[in-house]
Amino acid sequence: MNIKELIAQAREALADEVEPYLWSDESLVGYFNEAIQEACERALLIQDMTTPSVCRLEVLAGQAQYKLHPSVLQVERAALAGRPLDETSIEDLDATMGNWEARSGQPRQYVFMQTVGAGHPALQLVPIPTSAGEISLRVYRGPINMLKPDGACLVPEIPIRHHRKLVNWVARCAFLRPDADSHDADRAQMHEGYFERNFGARPDANVQRKRRDKRPRLVKSHW
Repeated sequence: MNIKELIAQAREALADEVEPYLWSDESLVGYFNEAIQEACERALLIQDMTTPSVCRLEVLAGQAQYKLHPSVLQVERAALAGRPLDETSIEDLDATMGNWEARSGQPRQYVFMQTVGAGHPALQLVPIPTSAGEISLRVYRGPINMLKPDGACLVPEIPIRHHRKLVNWVARCAFLRPDADSHDADRAQMHEGYFERNFGARPDANVQRKRRDKRPRLVKSHW
């Protein structure tokens, strides 16, 4: 669905189809952008392995940690010069590899470090690389092309089957606006419940930490 169709769907759900509108197009589009990000964080809807700014990292000798694109939510695969690296965690490294932070050599493992506060997600290579190279990533990410009222980006990046379901988050945000004519906490809660039914609960800090620290079921590289 394009942005005009999405706005029409939202206005129907909000019973706001006659001018003057209670919610402007700009406000609704902002809510849709928030809805897309929220859906991606809950359900990992956008997989990417081709966008260079997201999926390519230049590796430098002597540098272990690399900032990732801010949209990255999870790294599914990382390969250095075509050779897959094994995902690990700081906890596992501390338990199995003494002085791992100071070791140098050909990287065989990586730690995905999720965003903390206003920072960027990051990738830490283990051991510290001793030569330059390039890492290819397959990631789950949030949107990088925001919807705009003027139609500069017309269609959400998530699969089309989910577009209509975004309206529930839009309605949730709209009804939570502190306005005497539009505020309705009960309806906001109802639409948030519908949204959660479609996309799952929002991962809390513990779930995100487990997602970050888990070791995927991969065959370890021996090279």
